[in-house]
Amino acid sequence: MTKAEKRRASTSAQVVECMTPDTVYSLAQIARLIGTGPPEAQRLLSACVAKGKVKESRAGKRAAYSLRTEEDIRIERERAALNTLPRGVLQGYDVTHRRFRELCMATRGPLPGAPDRNVDGPPDE
Repeated sequence: MTKAEKRRASTSAQVVECMTPDTVYSLAQIARLIGTGPPEAQRLLSACVAKGKVKESRAGKRAAYSLRTEEDIRIERERAALNTLPRGVLQGYDVTHRRFRELCMATRGPLPGAPDRNVDGPPDE
């Protein structure tokens, strides 16, 4: 098999097979292990990260990759459960923005050409 054929035959499954649990790899290390160049290895690693098989982290300025373990998945699920907000409840900036918008609408004068509404007076009959 030529070098070009070897590069075309690379799949994300090969990336996962060449990695061992609890070991952190750089992009260059993965590229050497699967026998491809860094751009192809990056494409395959991105696919693995998107599928959730590989975890991407930072080692200094560069990306580092490792296999996701059951422990990683459990921790992510626990964090997600703690960070959920009830639906329909505004918090933080959203509450402040809503109050400001309501204040603006309450103090706004009538539009030109619109009939004046006397809020304190008797209702129209």
